[in-house]
Amino acid sequence: MQKKFLFFVLAIIIFISSTAYASVPDLQLAASAVVLMEQSTGQILYSRNAHQRMYPASTTKMLTALLAYQYLSLDTIVVAGSEMRSVPSGFSTAGHFEGETLTVYVLLNGLLVPSGNDSAMVLAMEVIRTLENRRNIPVNEAQIRFANLMNEKAASLGATGSNFHNPFGMHNENHYTTAHDMALIGQAFMDNPTLAQISAKMEFESDSLGGRTHPDARTRNFTWTNTNLMLPGGTFGHPFVTGGRTGFTTPAGHCFVGAAYNNGIAFVVVVLYSNEPARWADTRVLLDYGFFNYSFREIADQLLETVAIENPQLGEPSTLDVYLSEGHTVLLSHAQYAALERRITFDPVLLVECDEGGIILRAPIEYQDPVGLVEYHIGNEVILSAQALASRYVGERTFDSDMDYYMALVFGNIFTRRALPYWFGFFGTLFGIVGISVAISAHRRARRQERWNLPEPPKRRRM
Repeated sequence: MQKKFLFFVLAIIIFISSTAYASVPDLQLAASAVVLMEQSTGQILYSRNAHQRMYPASTTKMLTALLAYQYLSLDTIVVAGSEMRSVPSGFSTAGHFEGETLTVYVLLNGLLVPSGNDSAMVLAMEVIRTLENRRNIPVNEAQIRFANLMNEKAASLGATGSNFHNPFGMHNENHYTTAHDMALIGQAFMDNPTLAQISAKMEFESDSLGGRTHPDARTRNFTWTNTNLMLPGGTFGHPFVTGGRTGFTTPAGHCFVGAAYNNGIAFVVVVLYSNEPARWADTRVLLDYGFFNYSFREIADQLLETVAIENPQLGEPSTLDVYLSEGHTVLLSHAQYAALERRITFDPVLLVECDEGGIILRAPIEYQDPVGLVEYHIGNEVILSAQALASRYVGERTFDSDMDYYMALVFGNIFTRRALPYWFGFFGTLFGIVGISVAISAHRRARRQERWNLPEPPKRRRM
């Protein structure tokens, strides 16, 4: 009953929001800061207090995982050292012990499935030991070095409103982020197939070495259960959720950075400082809002406009079809797609006239030459900008082009069946002229012959 009511409320919200594309619906969320981002494009579809400074709690571990994956091999053997004594007690752990022999892959599972602070500590130490080539580096020094790496990595992803102090997200005034920054980190995390796959596991059952053997290894067997209750089959399972990471401290509240995929659309959702179980309801509302309201729209290679050509070459069409440069895919809400408008600005060098009578372009224009710019916009916001291209070659009319046309016309038709009447007419005329010429010549010869055969006239006498 509760789910049906939630769906009903969401449907009303979507309907209201669709009446005006520019309006931002109030989804009535409990969280202080949220972001809904489309993963492949980075497009923000919904946000609230996206740039407000917040505490990330254990969602920090997504950044830790990215660094571990970047600097360590999955099959690297790691021995948990004295850093285990520095793991904060009373918080989520994977249950590692000092001297335990593990693979990086198992540690990543411990980090992302049960949200192990101890897994985070061991991975952070191993990264710094590897980079510094110092196995005995002090824990405090290594933690500072790893925090610097975290901040460098975050900045490289565009997360410039954050500062990270430790690898697991324990509260510290200098360990903060924003919902927007966590969306960027979550986007990079979900773009990594290995990390995304690990975070999607409901359970991970193994031993410390993942079934491998190693001399003098100290291992244990375990079964870890994912703290992400939004996974399909979880307590608050959503059918499209594909992974993510939870977090909680009292100052941070209940947090979640997750991902979902359906019908070609992938979302990253960030919920910061919510309560339990409202963070799951907040996540569901955000995802359902995205899936119900948005889809990718194909703006394909289509005819944009047919324009006139000034003084076209003889035999050529007097119009030119103008096409979009290539197919484009744009993520739009249903209301945005309905409000989408197109505007074409033609190249002033080619433009002869543009008025109510139509658009006239001047030649020459090469095939697929850009003749202008086409913009798809909603109100004053440009959604897509691309080139408008000529669909064919357009030649400039000259005396030479006219001669070429007539010569082509003659030689193109002179030996065809259509030319037979002309051939008959030509030869008939020719024969007629020859006949008349022969007759005239015969007549002249007869006249001359008559003159030759006449008797000589008598001579006059002289007086």
